[in-house]
Amino acid sequence: MRKINLILILILSLISVFTLSPFYTFAQVQDTDVTLSISPEYPSAKENVTASLSSYVIDLNKANISWSLNNEEIGRGIGKKTISFTINDLGLETILNVNIETTNRQSIDKTIIIPSGNIDMLWEATDSYVPPFYRGKALVAREGKFKIVAIPSIISQSGQINPNNLSYAWKKDNNGQTNSSGWGKSSFSFKNSYLDIINKIEVTVSDISGNTKLAGSINLQTTQPKILFYKKDPLLGVQNQNALNNDFTVGTNGETIIAIPYFFSPKNLSSSNLTWNWEVGNSKINTPTPKNEIRVKGEEGKGGRTKIKIVVSNIKTLFQEAVKEIIVSF
Repeated sequence: MRKINLILILILSLISVFTLSPFYTFAQVQDTDVTLSISPEYPSAKENVTASLSSYVIDLNKANISWSLNNEEIGRGIGKKTISFTINDLGLETILNVNIETTNRQSIDKTIIIPSGNIDMLWEATDSYVPPFYRGKALVAREGKFKIVAIPSIISQSGQINPNNLSYAWKKDNNGQTNSSGWGKSSFSFKNSYLDIINKIEVTVSDISGNTKLAGSINLQTTQPKILFYKKDPLLGVQNQNALNNDFTVGTNGETIIAIPYFFSPKNLSSSNLTWNWEVGNSKINTPTPKNEIRVKGEEGKGGRTKIKIVVSNIKTLFQEAVKEIIVSF
């Protein structure tokens, strides 16, 4: 019995030693425990960028953090989780490194290599009518068509990458455009909805490895179609130097006034989609031939004024309509 008691005492003593003796262990931290991100995500050359750290495992507020840009320290401090810097000029990579030393003296290094490049985004109206003498840019009315072309300039260690050797991922109003995205698809076309006044178009461009990425975006705004009146001379044609206004005086021989629309679709003015409704002195008249010209002439020996009005509409759309009127004197 005494022997059994001694054995029990010995066992209890050993249990108490292991139970009461303090000991500590530290889990080994990993690179994946910390996330390094930059904003904007795909910066262009010479753009200002902010880098930030986040972690659900490590208390970064107590960590000693040092930042280096292209091997030169740019910031250090306890809990310094963010840093701002400027991307290198075109042709030079930007290398950002951050070292994190935790409170238990474990160390983590994170690095981001930002490629050198930028993206120019150009757009055009593909079905917007403007007269041949118009020197400006054709604008797009609601339910008109846009075409956007991305022109990337990405420089790697081996030189500038051919734009045809890049992949393009397009978005319209935050919605991916799968059918328009892919290898070498540097352009994107779409028809504006009558509900949209502004469309945001984004593109992300990447090389075959997926490690080099750039992004660009553009906001495209629609416009309202309009009409301008011009005098048409029988010998010289349309006098497009100046549009007519309310001080236009018609001579005794009469004048031809031509209505020229801007920014309607389609481009073909003879399209059956376009209707032309004229009024002279508040009275509707039959559509003349050509549809956008009218001959006005006062009565012999009488002066006066009258209103000339035209309404042009695209019957295939809801909002493509323009009204123009002018007061002419005789």
